[in-house]
Amino acid sequence: MLVSVSPSEAQEILAYWSRRFGVPGTMLEGLRFLTRGKTVWAMADLAGVQETLVSFKVEAAGFPLLRKRGGQWKPTTAALLFFEDAIVTNVVELSAGRLDTFLRGEVLPGTFPADRGYVAVRYEGTVLGCALHGEAGLRSQLPRAWVDALLSGRPERGED
Repeated sequence: MLVSVSPSEAQEILAYWSRRFGVPGTMLEGLRFLTRGKTVWAMADLAGVQETLVSFKVEAAGFPLLRKRGGQWKPTTAALLFFEDAIVTNVVELSAGRLDTFLRGEVLPGTFPADRGYVAVRYEGTVLGCALHGEAGLRSQLPRAWVDALLSGRPERGED
């Protein structure tokens, strides 16, 4: 069942988005954060929402915002798409030549202009989702269904 996070947890969530991606706190105003298991959900903060969630035993509401992985926050693709225009730090822009390798789930070697850890990935200015930036390079964290949808919307690449 979903439960509201404590005020201190809400502050931790706000601080994470601001520190990691430069998302201003005003982007999160009016949202209530709920948790179930390792996932934090965000939804409009409406009067009486907690009572409604409890009485109906709601398991998911709003959109998934973050997940705890190995003791650290991992942003969801949905959240990165939601905050797309506000993300100004720890974002990697992929070139056309590296996009297919990334979407296949292969590690993109090299250094990137972002801190180590989870980053937002863009292509042609549009957020695709999340990647993990580590010593070996950049690895996609995109959900398989999202990758399939991205690939199905691309024109066929002909032989050169």
